[in-house]
Amino acid sequence: MACRNGERVSGRGGRTSGGLMCAAVFVYVVLGLLGPSCAEAKASYDDGIVIERDDIGFVAREGRHLRDARGNPFFIVGTNSYYLLEHASETEPWLKRSVVTDTLDEAKKMGLNTVRTWAFYDGKLQTAPGEYDEEWLDALDFVVAAAGERGLKLVLSLTNFWDAYGGMESYVMWANDANETAGLSVSEFYTSEATREMYKQNFRFLKGRTNKYTNLTYAEDPTIMAWELANEPRNPGDYTGEVLREWIAEMSHFVKSEAPNQLVTSGSEGFFGPSTMQYMNLNGNGTFDHGRYLAQMCTGVDFLAQHDNRTAIDLPSFHLYPDHHAEELCGRGAPASDCALQWARAHTKARLKIAAESLGKPVYLGEFGKMKHPTMEGTLDAQVVYRNRLFAQVYDQFQRSAVDAFDEDTHMFGKHTGVGGGTTFWMLSNKEYKDYDNFTVYAYTNGPSLPPPWVPEPTAVEAQSDFRNIDEELECVENALRVHPDWIRHSWFVRGGDADLWPDTVPRLEKENENIRTRTYTHGHHPGYVFDFDPEVAHDWTLDASTVELISNHAKNMEDLARLNRHDWWG
Repeated sequence: MACRNGERVSGRGGRTSGGLMCAAVFVYVVLGLLGPSCAEAKASYDDGIVIERDDIGFVAREGRHLRDARGNPFFIVGTNSYYLLEHASETEPWLKRSVVTDTLDEAKKMGLNTVRTWAFYDGKLQTAPGEYDEEWLDALDFVVAAAGERGLKLVLSLTNFWDAYGGMESYVMWANDANETAGLSVSEFYTSEATREMYKQNFRFLKGRTNKYTNLTYAEDPTIMAWELANEPRNPGDYTGEVLREWIAEMSHFVKSEAPNQLVTSGSEGFFGPSTMQYMNLNGNGTFDHGRYLAQMCTGVDFLAQHDNRTAIDLPSFHLYPDHHAEELCGRGAPASDCALQWARAHTKARLKIAAESLGKPVYLGEFGKMKHPTMEGTLDAQVVYRNRLFAQVYDQFQRSAVDAFDEDTHMFGKHTGVGGGTTFWMLSNKEYKDYDNFTVYAYTNGPSLPPPWVPEPTAVEAQSDFRNIDEELECVENALRVHPDWIRHSWFVRGGDADLWPDTVPRLEKENENIRTRTYTHGHHPGYVFDFDPEVAHDWTLDASTVELISNHAKNMEDLARLNRHDWWG
């Protein structure tokens, strides 16, 4: 049953009007009801597990640093787990709340303090503008409460550039009273007054909703550390980045005004754009496998301009996937992995440098990961080694930049820059969730040889490729090549970057320049990288143990640094 905006529900399937709830009516034994003042309290779950809750209150930004309510430094050490809402709904036999609690338990055992997840499923959670399904609202309540009971913070994403789980295309179709995206453009999501008001209306509803399990509104709940405006927002074909910058500015100020105690992040992949032309060629490959950094320049994303003080963004965001972003530069196989790790190091350094010198805000690496699959080159053991090297490298860079960020080797940072806000890797999964994208980390040493063969239900209408402005993006790339042909000939690592890290790749770039207009362009988030899970190949759960240990050690290191609370770090 749908629940309209402005009404509070009275149980699964029912509703009451006017926004008043009688606490006596609601007795929930699934979760212990703890408010934000119950530090060190215990909550008993129906699974018999007793969870320690150490409530540190709201996390706030002070300049380029994060602090908890006690005044201590806070460093984000977390993971992604986007499917929690779907499993908490239990709307299908294979969807289980035990998957949610098991995943959160594993995150807590690893020492993590933050989970990034979806707070949207357009068409199911929000069935129409301002109308909500009660079962799915109850599911979101459960996710927030379960995380809070474990002392975990949440980054809740509000919509999606990609077509999974509804996202921006749902808003544009609603605004046009359409059942398909043909003839529509994602740009309308950012520019249409109707879609912008729908987005704001949805946030007003969510932030004002009273969680059944905690009796707190979402805006009052310190479990929700940050609201993410969108997952990987883009406006392909827009070289200037102005449309997306204006939308991020408007919505970040709106969200901050509605929920002032919670942080705001963009969800951006953080490509460089016109505001930092000197860094534009630090971008990696285009996600759609064309044009390399030129394509990323044409996504409408601009890391500096879209996170500066014209916005209310607290946590400038970027994402890091060497398998996708450096594949054209480096190829595949072990030597290519060495190359990709070096690219990732320089790429991350650039983001931290700009944040320190120009933004003065803590950087949040919202997604990063390294693939592992039997069909890829190299043994699984070797692939895990490279994944661990990436994780260790990222953690080292953020640990350095989180506190006394002077890099003795490169002298890239000044003393006390402290812009490393934290990271959430992609991604921790329950043993019952299939490794669909080959980035999954399983925190289990014993489990089934193969997760159940189910897939997330697709959205009702398949996205048309033209909805995401693919033609406009290609035209933008071709125009850039005509105006700046030297950009494709000389990469940053040959001319303007860390030349010692890279081989001479000009011949490869020249070949790419010849092929760029004849390449087959396909729509998809990660083209060419989705493998079917081979039932003949059992997943060796022990392979992930070394990665889990590495992540846990990083969590302990950052916790120790926070406890030291050396104020000289925060100059």
